[in-house]
Amino acid sequence: MDERWNLVEEMKKLSVGERAALRREAGGKLCDASGRALVAFYRVVPQGLSARKQECWFCVLSIACLWNVEEAREGGSMAKMLRQMAKRQATGGMDARIRSLLDTRWEDDGYLSAKLCRLARMLRSDNRQVMPDADSLLTDVLYWNNDRRTVQLRWAQQYFQTSEEE
Repeated sequence: MDERWNLVEEMKKLSVGERAALRREAGGKLCDASGRALVAFYRVVPQGLSARKQECWFCVLSIACLWNVEEAREGGSMAKMLRQMAKRQATGGMDARIRSLLDTRWEDDGYLSAKLCRLARMLRSDNRQVMPDADSLLTDVLYWNNDRRTVQLRWAQQYFQTSEEE
């Protein structure tokens, strides 16, 4: 991925209707997307992506469209934001969701995409003004299946390791 790429800035080039079309597809697969969502998607993604990378981009773009990118600010990694939300709500269950997510691989069935979308929807319902860093999430999804599991290790550390101020 080009280091100069800024997903949120690219999304701002889309109309409100195009972002809404992508938002409606959040958690779904690219091959099942509506025509309007496909048009919006291919307007902002770089050319020459493999089919797997296109699915990763589609996952993150549709998740990012859950927020109003004109108004929301990026609040850091998704794992850290989920940790902060879990601490505030203290209802339990989030730890199990994260453990399950860490054991899930990116496959063609769209299962991981759907799990990430459900977690993103929880974040959005908690705070509509702060969204996960889209570029960071895209990098994480693109490298999710790395043999060394570096993404899962970082997510586990960011979510489960408590800091001094907690």
